[in-house]
Formats: sequence, structure tokens, C-alpha cells
Amino acid sequence: MFYIFAGLASALAILFLLAKFDFKKVLWLDIPIDIMSTILLVAMFAGTFAGMMAAVIGGCLISIVLFLYKRTVGYRKPRWKKYGYEWVDVTPRSR
Repeated sequence: MFYIFAGLASALAILFLLAKFDFKKVLWLDIPIDIMSTILLVAMFAGTFAGMMAAVIGGCLISIVLFLYKRTVGYRKPRWKKYGYEWVDVTPRSR
């Protein structure tokens, strides 16, 4: 039971940290953020089976939230303009 709570708490902590930034701007890098957050959780909880399970659960929750948010709400990505970048809204794909 500990690893479920620890995985949930650590995933929420990382998601709240990402939400402090403009979350739609963060989502254009969802795959690298997903990989780095999972590696961070594995490094933090390494050493025991319960710790590794907490890291796996936390990484899965972060991955699911980023995937669903990007597919339902959309995201912003930078586009090069003549004198700098501008953020362009990308709407989610409709089926």
C-alpha cells in the first residue's frame, strides 16, 4: 500500500511543479519530460522493491496525465518568427 501512495504523491508533486509553468507550453515536450521524470523517480526510490514500484506507478501516472491532457486540451509549441519565437496553439486531433 505504501508504494501506491508514494507513487501517487510523487507523481502529483511533479505534475504540480509542471503546472507552475504554463502547462500547455510544457506539453510540446511531453515525451522528454515523461522520460526524465521517470528516471528521476527511479533514482529517488532506488534500493527497495517498494521504492521501485512507487517509481513505476508515479511514472505511469505522469505519462497517462500528460498523454490525456495533450490529446483532450491541446498544447502550445514555439514557432520561429523573423525576430524570435512565438507560441502557437495546437488543437487536439479530432477523430
